[in-house]
Amino acid sequence: MKTLTKHYPVAAILRDFTDALAQQMFYWGRDVIHPSGNLLVARGFDRRKSGGLDGTSCYRLRLERGVVELHGACAGWYPENSGEPGFLYIRKRHRCYLYEGSEPPAPGLYHNELLRTSPGAELLERSRHFLDWWLSYETWIAELNGPDYRNTCHRTFAKLPKSVPWLPPAAALDWLRAYHCDPEAAGRARRKS
Repeated sequence: MKTLTKHYPVAAILRDFTDALAQQMFYWGRDVIHPSGNLLVARGFDRRKSGGLDGTSCYRLRLERGVVELHGACAGWYPENSGEPGFLYIRKRHRCYLYEGSEPPAPGLYHNELLRTSPGAELLERSRHFLDWWLSYETWIAELNGPDYRNTCHRTFAKLPKSVPWLPPAAALDWLRAYHCDPEAAGRARRKS
């Protein structure tokens, strides 16, 4: 007997992924101030002065197929081939975009003509390039610090006055791995599939 997998609308799945990123941005901020030193730098990121916002840093990591950039205001993956769109999450807007620029945007300075949200299937695909790095990084974090470190990050985030906690770390990683394999079949993050 064939088992059918329930597929959810792309927009709903992207909302869950966006919520995951909102929480993860806090985690990366905790990694920067880790007691043993800046974990992003330890993992190979170059720390640079932000081109857009004063008094902040931007972290860049060159990968085989592109560049990952992290900043308190945004996070993204930008392919080496400038003819392809990249992936950009803008924290203040709480939204993911296909990014059409030839260089990553300066944090806080986004040109709307370089941002698009459709087609949704392409946005899902581009988000998975970013997620390749994200999942690898979280595996490294767990090996380095053990599972209690991310659980502590999650509890700290949940205590912030305006935070909207997402899934706890282990459940979050399970959902992100399912999303990575097949976003539309991953199910909603807060529901049983």
